Amino acid sequence: MLNRDDLLAFTRPELKGGQILMTGAEGFDGYEIVEYKGMVWGISVRAKDFGQDCAMGCKMFTGGELNSYTALSDESRQKAVNRMLEMAGRQDGNAIINVDFELGMGGGGKQGSAGANVVVHGTAVVIKPIQGYVPTGAIGNILFEMASQRSQG
Repeated sequence: MLNRDDLLAFTRPELKGGQILMTGAEGFDGYEIVEYKGMVWGISVRAKDFGQDCAMGCKMFTGGELNSYTALSDESRQKAVNRMLEMAGRQDGNAIINVDFELGMGGGGKQGSAGANVVVHGTAVVIKPIQGYVPTGAIGNILFEMASQRSQG
């Protein structure tokens, strides 16, 4: 958790042991990549049972959100992310860059049943804060104002 003093120090906080950040970008603002650990991924393929499939099939005719399938997709996504984070931890990474998801719905192994499959992947890296880093743009302007008020007060 960032606090006011960390922001005013113009340096991002160190990551605590076991903490892993993720981004779809090529890096993190205020951090430098000091080591590339390699590709990491997580995969989850899940299926609902036949009874839930029948209920959701009826809902397709009447309209509305398919809550069971929404929950299935959420569960699959979270399980895949957790597996990717575990893999990055085993590689001693503290961050994952270029995170991307591949999502699909399809047969889950039972004849006629729907399933959700999720593949998430990225590159595990080790990052550390850039000392004296000052962000640009709006965030930098806000921090400059905060620091100016602090020195005057």
